[in-house]
Amino acid sequence: MSKRNDVGQPWWHEWKDLSDGGKLGSRRPEELVRACRALDTPLPERLKGELLSHLADHARSYLQKRVREDLVDGGREVIEEVIEILTVAVLTPGTADGTGFETAFHKKLRQRLVDRIRASQRVAAVVEQEAVDPETGATIEAPDLRQLSPEDIVVIRDLIEKLPALHRKAFQLHRLGFHYTSSNPDESIAVMLGKSPKTVQNWVERAERQILELLESKR
Repeated sequence: MSKRNDVGQPWWHEWKDLSDGGKLGSRRPEELVRACRALDTPLPERLKGELLSHLADHARSYLQKRVREDLVDGGREVIEEVIEILTVAVLTPGTADGTGFETAFHKKLRQRLVDRIRASQRVAAVVEQEAVDPETGATIEAPDLRQLSPEDIVVIRDLIEKLPALHRKAFQLHRLGFHYTSSNPDESIAVMLGKSPKTVQNWVERAERQILELLESKR
């Protein structure tokens, strides 16, 4: 797609026409990624959002046909994790994943799907092992930092469920006693989720702040 299609029109005018006409599907996803990542003359934010939404829907449909059905929730959570990775990659300049989606969209999707399935299986095995008392078989609840009413617990669980998938896993693993980073890869949240220790720490601390703010607002 050329940088300028009509005299006096910005280069992204054709993308707007395609979006308004519901015809974004006529373009290859790599072209949409390239348009979203344009830095010299960026797309208007609303138009970029429309392209991103189309990319996410396209990726979701593509992945649903390829994800393993024996995964938790039929693989829906894993798919949403890949969508999150796609969104961050497209919106973050200079990322390797962004370049990958721009040059080979479906290949990069498949790679990230495999990565997230492996990570999900590893996390599930660890959580299952840590959440059950090996002697009694009883479920071990993560300790609460304060006494909470049943109503508070319900509200907090709802908040946690609404966190992005990777943020929620980081928070849950931290509550189970795992460290942001560790010399033992099996005890490192960063290794399990494929993120930097600083990133997972930020996710956990942000979730904790949201919980505290929620509790304070109910007082």
